[in-house]
Amino acid sequence: MVLVDTSSDFTTEKAQRELVQKLIGKDASITSITSMGKRQLAYPIRKKKEATYLVAIIEGILLSADIEKKTKLIDEVLRFLLTVQPQTKAVVGTGKE
Repeated sequence: MVLVDTSSDFTTEKAQRELVQKLIGKDASITSITSMGKRQLAYPIRKKKEATYLVAIIEGILLSADIEKKTKLIDEVLRFLLTVQPQTKAVVGTGKE
């Protein structure tokens, strides 16, 4: 799940795919992206009170440390949450192994 600043234009599926692809890199592929629309945040993040929620299903090899570094470089991304679903083929590591 990715929380995106509402002032940036990520309403089209193409823009959403480009953003998620920047985050995950070349070793993983996007199965699907679902936009949950604009939602009010429980508490302000970077002085923002609203965010666009994107849920992406990804297959491939991911390092959570790499995604965390990339989210800090992309100003539009407010937060991200990475979970592993048992039925997917994703392999997630911390980069510390």
